[in-house]
Amino acid sequence: GTTELIARRLGVPATAAAFAAVDPAALLTAQTEVTSGGNPLTGRNSFQLVVDGELLTQDPAEALRTGSAAAGVDLLLGTNTEEYRLWFVPGGLTERIGRLKLRLALLKFKVPNATARTYRSNRPDATPGELLGALATDLLLRVPLNRLADARAGAPGSTYVYEFGWPSPVQRLGACHALELGFVFDTLAHPDTMALTGPDAPQQLADAMHRAWVEFATTGDPGWPSWDASRPVRFFGPGAPALVLAPRDDELRGWEPYRTQP
Repeated sequence: GTTELIARRLGVPATAAAFAAVDPAALLTAQTEVTSGGNPLTGRNSFQLVVDGELLTQDPAEALRTGSAAAGVDLLLGTNTEEYRLWFVPGGLTERIGRLKLRLALLKFKVPNATARTYRSNRPDATPGELLGALATDLLLRVPLNRLADARAGAPGSTYVYEFGWPSPVQRLGACHALELGFVFDTLAHPDTMALTGPDAPQQLADAMHRAWVEFATTGDPGWPSWDASRPVRFFGPGAPALVLAPRDDELRGWEPYRTQP
């Protein structure tokens, strides 16, 4: 894991006492070097939650699923359609990943053969890199989100799920990770937002998303049905926002035999 890699780079044991004795500047430098280029799809991030028995006594995702924490809290959850493109496209991975690397990745993560075939069938023009990105997006983000929402379906607090699918024209980023933030906060004119969206992002989409988030923050209801057995998802993309029931159900149900930690 990340902790072991940082300890190895510093030449110290991977213990709290050893890290406490390291010069803070050296520790930060090692952390930056180890986590550079990391992202949720590689599992190599700068910061991770630690169940220390004091501040956190249980895995937060498990606590939410079982209802032992925040059972009465309303949640608004969602993903972007092409989360992976923020990390795959700039480095050219969508083109560099070939059939062999795709096959090795499928074996490493034990992706069910039937599931991989479904994704391929639904994306006949996708490169191996794009196919791997779609699988990774769902395995690491969308599937855990759906399982969490399913577990909370009967909780006192409501759960609302959205998907953001407006494709950015900038450098083929598509509906990538973090693209929705400028729409949620209605900051399309901000330079950081425009770096991802370009200058012509649709203001009406930002109006709709910002309104939904404000409504949720003030009333607990963003304006669409809460999660239940029909799996309603509010889709924010080209055109007017639409309610979709169980989107890409054939793909997501293919992961049911596959268990992974969110």
